Amino acid sequence: MNFGVLRESHLNEKRVCLTPNGASSIVKRGHTVLFEAGAGEAAGFSDQQYLDRGAQVVYNHEEIFGRSDVLLTVLPLTEESLAHMVEGQTVFTFQHLTTSSPKVFEGLTKKKITLFGMEIMEDEAGIRPILTIMSELAGQMAPIIAGNYLGRDPMGRGVLLGSVPGVAPASVVIIGAGTVGASAAKAFVGLGAQVHVLDRDIDQLRKLEMLLGDRVTTLYANQTAIEKALEFSDVVVAAILKRGALTPHLITREMVQKMKHLAVFIDFSIDEGGASETSRPTLLSDPVYIDEDVIHYCVPNITSGISRTSSIALSNILSKYLIQIAELGVEKAIKDSYALRKGLYTLKGRNEQPVLNKRFGIKI
Repeated sequence: MNFGVLRESHLNEKRVCLTPNGASSIVKRGHTVLFEAGAGEAAGFSDQQYLDRGAQVVYNHEEIFGRSDVLLTVLPLTEESLAHMVEGQTVFTFQHLTTSSPKVFEGLTKKKITLFGMEIMEDEAGIRPILTIMSELAGQMAPIIAGNYLGRDPMGRGVLLGSVPGVAPASVVIIGAGTVGASAAKAFVGLGAQVHVLDRDIDQLRKLEMLLGDRVTTLYANQTAIEKALEFSDVVVAAILKRGALTPHLITREMVQKMKHLAVFIDFSIDEGGASETSRPTLLSDPVYIDEDVIHYCVPNITSGISRTSSIALSNILSKYLIQIAELGVEKAIKDSYALRKGLYTLKGRNEQPVLNKRFGIKI
């Protein structure tokens, strides 16, 4: 079986799905890994490293589509990339299909594409292995981002996340106590910030309190609590996720208007549409904008900023599932793997996610 690793070409994406070591694990089992020249360069992996592990280099972008049984790409498929695809191909990517164009969905159907969304793959315990590791990394990046823009001259207010005697620390509000929120809370607490976490899942809040003790304040996330928390916050982190669905706009424009002057708002939910009415996707090369006097950081591919670490983490987990497919074939692997079944957006072009029915008007 041929696995093709695409070179990411837009949105400042620097990650790669499969590292040289990941490629080697497939090649050793008698299968072929094709990689587009330069695919790993932005993550610090040279073409020679892939060649040394037995992978084969392809210099033409269209050729790698034509020669691959399974395509591996970080960025979502577009109408342009679908035009290059072969009928019946299999793809692994972070698709976030609810925010994709209807024409992309139509293209998947017409070309009978089997599409695995790495962000929705989920095991029997309800853990999303790939999304979880990416979320942990993203959460750890939150204080770095927040501290940069909160104290940045001339944009920021010159506020430190931590404190010294006689000076209060910055107030951080995290909406969502899942993996991203918990990881961010742990990182912010470590820097001495005053951290408040809101969620509607009491069990999640309890776990966070057991982890961090009285260094974090937990609140039930009703609308009143969110409104009040936003008003006193220096930093707001939105870490809301509805599996495979658009994120609800829990934060209205009016609520943003009441936030502090040049507060920092990091929207980790932007992949699925954003948690605020003021959110819109940005690029790593131009990550922030000011709306309603609040600094917004809304980069969808945020872990691309730590491309080497995130690529290694992604490849370590993804390799397991690719080997299953290589050894068993796509259909048998899907039957044997709960995570692969849960990760299906489309199977031979057929919609496998009920949540998409309303979005695209196509039933399973």
